[in-house]
Amino acid sequence: MATAKKETTKPAKKVEPKKEKPVEKKTAVKSEKAPAKPAAKKPAEKPEKRSAEEKKAPAKKYHIAQRSEDNLWQVKSEGAEKALKLFKTQQEAIDYAKKVAGNQEGYIVIHKKDGSFRKLTY
Repeated sequence: MATAKKETTKPAKKVEPKKEKPVEKKTAVKSEKAPAKPAAKKPAEKPEKRSAEEKKAPAKKYHIAQRSEDNLWQVKSEGAEKALKLFKTQQEAIDYAKKVAGNQEGYIVIHKKDGSFRKLTY
C-alpha cells in the first residue's frame, strides 16, 4: 500500500509594504566655500573702550650685532635667519634700524662686539 504523503505547506508570510520614512526638510547649510552674505545693518553701538596695550600689536625687536665671519654689522629682526641689511659701521646700522623700527613701532637691541647687550632703544 502506498502511503500518501501529506504535503505540508507553510503558511505564507504576510508581506507588508515598506513604509517610507517621512522626509525631513533640511535647512540650507552654509558651506565654507560659499561667499558670505553681507550682515544686516545693526544700530550703531558705542565702541568698547580698550586699553592702549590691547590696541597695539606686539612690538618687533631689531638686533644690531657684528658678524664674526666678515666683521660687518647686521640688522636682523628677532627670530629671522637672514639679516635685513649689512653695514661697515655700527652707527650706520643703528641709523637704519631706527628708521625700520620707527615704521614698525618696534625697538632696537644693540649688541657689543662680544655679543653682550649694549643698549635698548625704543
